[in-house]
Amino acid sequence: MAEDQKDPAKALRAALTDKLHIDLRRNPVEVSFEEGDLVIEGTVDGIAPKKRALLMAMSLEGVTGVVDRLKVAQSSAMTDTEVRQHALRAISEEPTLNALDITVEVTEGVVDLEGTVPSLTHKRLAGVLAWWVPGSMDVINSLEVDPPEDDNEDEICDAVKLVLEKDRLVDAFKVRVAARDWVVTLDGTVSSEGEKAAAEKDAWYVWGVNEVKNNLSVG
Repeated sequence: MAEDQKDPAKALRAALTDKLHIDLRRNPVEVSFEEGDLVIEGTVDGIAPKKRALLMAMSLEGVTGVVDRLKVAQSSAMTDTEVRQHALRAISEEPTLNALDITVEVTEGVVDLEGTVPSLTHKRLAGVLAWWVPGSMDVINSLEVDPPEDDNEDEICDAVKLVLEKDRLVDAFKVRVAARDWVVTLDGTVSSEGEKAAAEKDAWYVWGVNEVKNNLSVG
């Protein structure tokens, strides 16, 4: 067995470069292995490489847990106070969320959502609104659903569709959404590369989505 296969930290560092094509010189990511837990810390360019790195870490042999300290680079420089204000404003302006018990705290760019919501869709929408804040570097969605709901693929699809409808950069009626095994597939024809990219990011931002297959064409 190769040395990097014996050491999950080395295996993940190799995968970040070879499979996810993350430039570790430009985006330093520290990986360590401690008593079965793989600890990942650093900053990457977007939500897709972050989620893919975490999923890859969880699949490595010998790993019993993953400590996620991986952040996404800010698209606009903002202080924690500014990020919190923007997140609170987005939630207060969303009719389905503004009357709910949701608290927002921000530490070093990481948004923490706490409180109680009536459905998984509400939880997912609140998380995406937090991700949409340009200064957000990560979102810890700790919202509790009461009464509890069983998650399923239809729920994932409905949440992604709702988020696309909320995004002014995307014509949601042109996008078909499917989900299987926590993988979302987008099909259809959109007007620009920017709209295609925005739709993919929206799907990635939805809590519970592990992979996005973007089959959208530009026409």
